[in-house]
Amino acid sequence: PPRVIPSLLETALVGSLGKVLKRLEQEEFTVVGLHLSRHTDRLVICVQAENAVYKLAQLVGPEDLREAKVHHQFSLRASFASSAQDFRAPLSYVDSVSLVKEHFPRGLCCENTLDMQAEGIPHSHVDDLCDSTLSRSFHNNPSLLKPLLQTVCVVLPPDLLKPAKHTRLSPASQLITLIQSCQFEVVNARLLTIPINQFPAFRSLFKLRTEICQTFVSRPCLVLALQRENAVSCFHQILQGYSSNSNSRKLLETYGHMVLSTPNRNMNLDQLRFFFDFLSPRCSDQIQ
Repeated sequence: PPRVIPSLLETALVGSLGKVLKRLEQEEFTVVGLHLSRHTDRLVICVQAENAVYKLAQLVGPEDLREAKVHHQFSLRASFASSAQDFRAPLSYVDSVSLVKEHFPRGLCCENTLDMQAEGIPHSHVDDLCDSTLSRSFHNNPSLLKPLLQTVCVVLPPDLLKPAKHTRLSPASQLITLIQSCQFEVVNARLLTIPINQFPAFRSLFKLRTEICQTFVSRPCLVLALQRENAVSCFHQILQGYSSNSNSRKLLETYGHMVLSTPNRNMNLDQLRFFFDFLSPRCSDQIQ
C-alpha cells in the first residue's frame, strides 16, 4: 500500500507563501507543519500525502532551472524560482524522515499514522511556545524611510484551513495570496494547536466569544506576523481597498470576518508576544 509519510519543503520565497500553499493544495497535499526558520529566514513546510516524498520532489522540479522551465513548466522552480536553492525537498524516504524530525522535533499538527509511528515521528503536537505571561520583550526600530511600518498579528482559524466547497483550495491559502498582493510582508508564520491551558489568555487577547474559542480546541490554526505601513491600524481596510475584482471581494465577504486581528496597537503587541518568540531580521520590530 502507498506510504503516508510527511515530507519537507523549504523555500526562500517567503513572499510567495500563499501561491505555494495553493499549489500544494491543488496537488492534494495536506500541510501538517509550517514555520519560519530562525536561523535561515526560510519557510519550512511539512506536507502529508500518499507517496509524499516522490510527489513533492516532482512538484519542486529539477535543479536545472532551464530544464524546469522547458520540461517541467508547472513545477515550483519553473513557476517561482530564480535559483535552484529557492526550493529544497528531500529526494529519499530516509532523508525526508530525518529532515521532518530535525525541523519539527516537537511533532506535527496531524493524527498518527502507522508509518509515522514506525519512524518515530511525533504527531498531534500541542504548541508549547504560546506564552500567556507575555514575558517576551518587544523592540521597535523605526524606519526612517517608512516611519509608518507596523507589524500585525493575524490568525487564520481552523475552519479556514479546510478546502472550500467544490474546490481543493482552502480559504486560508486564497486569503494569504490576497494579503501578500496588498504588499504585506510575512515576517513570521506558524501552524499550531493552542494548548487548553492557554485558552483563557487567547480568548482575552482576541475578545472572543466562547463558541468561537471552541472551534480552536485540538485543531491547528495558522498565525502570521505581517509587516506593512499601517498594518495594525488599517489591516481590514487595506484588504478591502485592494479587492478590485469580484473574486477578491467575494472571498472577503465570505471569510474576511473570520480572520482575527485588532486595530489596537497595545493588544496587537500582546498578541505577537503571545504567539511568537522572534521575528524575521527583515522586520523593523523584534521580539526576544
